[in-house]
Amino acid sequence: MAQIAIRMPKMSMTMTEGEVSEWFVRPGDTVSEGDVICEVLTDKVDMEVESPASGTISSIEVESGSVDVGTPIGYIEGDDSGGLGDLLSSIGDAASVPDTATQQEPADAGSTPLASEQASEPPTSERGSDPVAAVPRARGLATDHGIDLASVSGTGPDGLILVADVQAMLPETRIPSVAEAARGSRAQESDTTPRRAASQAAGKRGAQIRARVAAKMIASASVPQFTVWRDLDLDVANSRRNTVSWTTVLLGAYAAALRQVPELLQRWDGSAAVDSGPPSIGLAIDTPHGLIAPVLSSPDVEDPGDLDRRVRNLVSAAHSGRVDAAYLQAANATLSNLGGLGIDRFQALVTPPQATVLSVGSVKQRPVGVPGGLGLALTVTVGLTVDHRVADGASGARLLAALDRAISQWSGGTWST
Repeated sequence: MAQIAIRMPKMSMTMTEGEVSEWFVRPGDTVSEGDVICEVLTDKVDMEVESPASGTISSIEVESGSVDVGTPIGYIEGDDSGGLGDLLSSIGDAASVPDTATQQEPADAGSTPLASEQASEPPTSERGSDPVAAVPRARGLATDHGIDLASVSGTGPDGLILVADVQAMLPETRIPSVAEAARGSRAQESDTTPRRAASQAAGKRGAQIRARVAAKMIASASVPQFTVWRDLDLDVANSRRNTVSWTTVLLGAYAAALRQVPELLQRWDGSAAVDSGPPSIGLAIDTPHGLIAPVLSSPDVEDPGDLDRRVRNLVSAAHSGRVDAAYLQAANATLSNLGGLGIDRFQALVTPPQATVLSVGSVKQRPVGVPGGLGLALTVTVGLTVDHRVADGASGARLLAALDRAISQWSGGTWST
């Protein structure tokens, strides 16, 4: 039997360390591949770590505290020949693994952030010769509720089905995670210790997020930037949006507008502006622990209803501190909406290396000029802040004009300008 390392996973492209918060297993416990075995805190969210293989917990190396990405935090005695094995093993870590360990081929920590985001391979009978790619917890949740994974649209990388995708197919009930169930069970044993630990963990997480925001804003202060403003008429869009939120409408329209002004999809690399790919929009979400900005790739090509469900699930996940790692990748633009807090207009700051950020104020009926006098229209004021190294004021003006077209011409389907 091999000694398989449980390593601190890399949950985002910028993550360098994480903090072990709580273990749900002890040495001697038997686990199956994909079982949730511990919880770690990052600078953005809490994440559940799944077992990389089936076997017996042989040791816990880090009971709690911060460790670098890739550091072994425990070991499983088991057979890794048919499972995911040591996903974050590397040649340089060979000396840190016991002599009895079986080393696997090194994995790319960037494209393989953690075991829980790997697609488990179901039997071919489930979907012929084309198995559905899904994370283990999503597959288990689908099985528990009789959901055919072939009917679920995956929102993860390359269509990977995430837990939130399966939850979106369920009735409007909240399903507790394995970690939450474990915490609830332990809470019955002691009424005060878990509360104290949870409070301390929440305080640490809030401090981590605040420190990260501070670092980004210090970097932003060195960027020459300007803001252009525009009032958008939303009457036509309002008649077509049904239950889709304004945040979703503006998110899709922003992505569509960025495609029309490609220079604003560039980033400054120190000497020149370079392309940063298709729109990947960070959605700024206010949470009890601080600001989190999960990323949605090419939101303008999605069905608005599907996108709206994703946005609502992301907001809920962000508030609970459990955003899937697939949404914690690099963004090339950000949308920040303070309209729900009664703010009519504000200036957002760019987050390097992003070139733009769109600020959205409150949506309300306002007086507007009409032939012969004044009338009322549903409007919103948006501000576009631009990295002046990447583009000039005219580019910002063109993007807001494209955004206005995308909103006014929106038919309720996908966005276009």
